[in-house]
Amino acid sequence: MRTTLTALLLLLIAATGSATIVEKYIPDNGGPPRVYNAHSYYDDQNIAGLDDRLSVHVQNFPALLKQVNDNCSGIILFINGMPIKGLQPESCDKNTGHVRYLLRRTEDSEVAWHKLLGSPHHYAKDVSISVGSDPQFSIPSDVNAFKLEAVPRAWFFLFMVLAALFIFFVAMLCRRTAIIRSGVTSVPAHQRPYSLSLFQMVFWFALVIVAYVFMWLINDELDTITESVLALIGIGAATAIGATMIDKNKTQTGDAVPVMTSRGFVRDVLSDGDGISLHRFQMFIWTLVLGVIFVASVYKNLSMPEFSTTLLGLMGISSGTYLGFKVPENTAKDAPSGTAP
Repeated sequence: MRTTLTALLLLLIAATGSATIVEKYIPDNGGPPRVYNAHSYYDDQNIAGLDDRLSVHVQNFPALLKQVNDNCSGIILFINGMPIKGLQPESCDKNTGHVRYLLRRTEDSEVAWHKLLGSPHHYAKDVSISVGSDPQFSIPSDVNAFKLEAVPRAWFFLFMVLAALFIFFVAMLCRRTAIIRSGVTSVPAHQRPYSLSLFQMVFWFALVIVAYVFMWLINDELDTITESVLALIGIGAATAIGATMIDKNKTQTGDAVPVMTSRGFVRDVLSDGDGISLHRFQMFIWTLVLGVIFVASVYKNLSMPEFSTTLLGLMGISSGTYLGFKVPENTAKDAPSGTAP
């Protein structure tokens, strides 16, 4: 996506001739190498992001080039003191000391890019730019306020609008249809009680969809869904299927299942025939807690979390306990109205 956007912008610039690159040059003085300027190839030369080109200007560049045996590909780019490993320069100009990079992710630099682009408070963040001959050390640099673009402004607004519309659409479906409700068909869909198991399933579905698009927008990564997130989705789906089968079995065996109507989302998902129940409360709270951890990890690290097997086991036990206690729920003829499966 960024590559396409960059290509379109470059074509527009080429067609209009509006971009004028102002090249700074400080002559060599025989001292140690030092970065004195960095720029992109846009009208605002002080900002660049993934898939953009960055030119780094080095005073006394021959001294740096000598450290890598005159091999330009050995010069490493540093952003905020972190080496972007695996990213080789596109070109080097020994006479002017200009080194040009195409900012892209490599297998070795993914961790660095996640740290650099994570926790985006604005469209761009101030970073330092330098280069070096060794991944442990960068040369001195005067460039300390270059703007690294976390997400293009236009795409960010589009994402926010679409994400808000998606969440609103899902919320309306949950409120006005039977997507997370259960009960007999004789009761209108919007009056049926909310189902805890179906809520959990939709909760993870919506969360993962928004997070996946958010990370793709920033990192251009497609393989971001982790095994533990798949396990959580699987637990939610298995719980919903189990709850549905239990309800269906009660109907087929002739157990007295009362006609129920909703008493509000919170009371529906937390209550059984005897009122607020511990096993429902436990499952609901753990779902919210893991959801908060999930969102925080995606925002800070631009990656979906890897939950431990112990935590996944806890969620499995919680869901299993919920299904176990669900078997005797709502079988008495005098069960109160409004309990949710």
